[in-house]
Amino acid sequence: MKSITGKKSFAVKFNIFLLFLLLIISLIPLFLTVITSLIPEGDLFNITKEKNLADFELPTFFLTKKIFPVGSKSFTTVDGNNNSGKVLKLETAERITGISVNVGDLDIFKIKEFDFELYTNSPVKRFYIGFKDVDGKEQYAEIPLNYTPGKWNSVKVLLNPENYDNIDTNHTNFARFKFEFENNTEVFMDNVKLKYHFPTLWNFKKVWKQNDFARYMLNSSVISLCHVLGNLLFCTMVAYVFARKKFKGKEFLFALILSSMMIPVQVKIIPIFKLMQTLGWIDTFYALITPGLVSAFGIFFMRQYIEQLPFDLDQSAYVDGANDFQIFGKIILPLSSPALAVLAINTFISSWNDLYMPLILTSSNDMRTVQVGLATFNRMNQVAWPELMAASSIAGIPIIIVFLIFQKKIISGMVDGAIKS
Repeated sequence: MKSITGKKSFAVKFNIFLLFLLLIISLIPLFLTVITSLIPEGDLFNITKEKNLADFELPTFFLTKKIFPVGSKSFTTVDGNNNSGKVLKLETAERITGISVNVGDLDIFKIKEFDFELYTNSPVKRFYIGFKDVDGKEQYAEIPLNYTPGKWNSVKVLLNPENYDNIDTNHTNFARFKFEFENNTEVFMDNVKLKYHFPTLWNFKKVWKQNDFARYMLNSSVISLCHVLGNLLFCTMVAYVFARKKFKGKEFLFALILSSMMIPVQVKIIPIFKLMQTLGWIDTFYALITPGLVSAFGIFFMRQYIEQLPFDLDQSAYVDGANDFQIFGKIILPLSSPALAVLAINTFISSWNDLYMPLILTSSNDMRTVQVGLATFNRMNQVAWPELMAASSIAGIPIIIVFLIFQKKIISGMVDGAIKS
């Protein structure tokens, strides 16, 4: 007896372990998506936390293609005394000197600080960091500089992107460092690099504000909510008739409804598009909502559930003087709440994840759904993985919320559906 009990206990523990293992495996894609969305640049396997802006070991010919003097007469590279090889030498003109570095396409909201090594005998009067965007606009901001003249200093300069509100901060191609002195002097710089915020939530903010994902989420929410309400009402009404009423051609009509599930959406899209075009509904909510208000699966699912409910309840209600609408609203719907929860979440997920129909039936940015937005985002941003994963994380939040709300009803519906009355 003890042996049998021990085997059962081991089996239970083993099953729990397997379920826990499967849960971890199923959550790995979600975990990787969220982690990637917190990366400033690169991808999950190549995280860029900092970037060297200039390598002064290169020949002057190559440096002149990336670095340009700001207020300086010229710049050259010389052997430095800071044990790092070549350093940049700048000569002031009218007590101003500095460099402009080509940084490609840079979003300055991702930058935490600039680091560089600096040597000069004269104290720095003012220090500025400026940016030039892709439209040619430039803006400078004065930044405090902790610096001791007469020796090499490792300088860290924290950046406040809010100071650059007159340029396109998402697309800057030049970073500029400008020093102002009391007198003309020589300035030496080395190891100029930038450091990113890591982890960062800027990818979420950028996607939400600047890539119209707030509009996409609103569109998908409205469409999905209408589809859920429509399916709960119309599918249940049709299923009630098929489950409780007897009429000629009933089984043929039900078979016809089921057969529509075998028709691919690619076949149905042409007549649907022509119909919406005739009605003048292309690129409107009418075209996106109307075709999904009822589904063959919803009718089949609700009919199977309603058939399991005791028919005696209907007969008792008829004896008490109730009509069909009262029976449907006060008896069938309340008893079908577990099945309605399952239908609601299935409808919401399928509607929220739908790409094909919204892509065909819409043409403007204002009518795009979140899945269409994800598809176009990938194309327009040349696979910017952190931002794409941030957009994907935002798109998945409503599904998680809906599942958490309806999870008890879903489990109850599955259990009830497996037990015959």
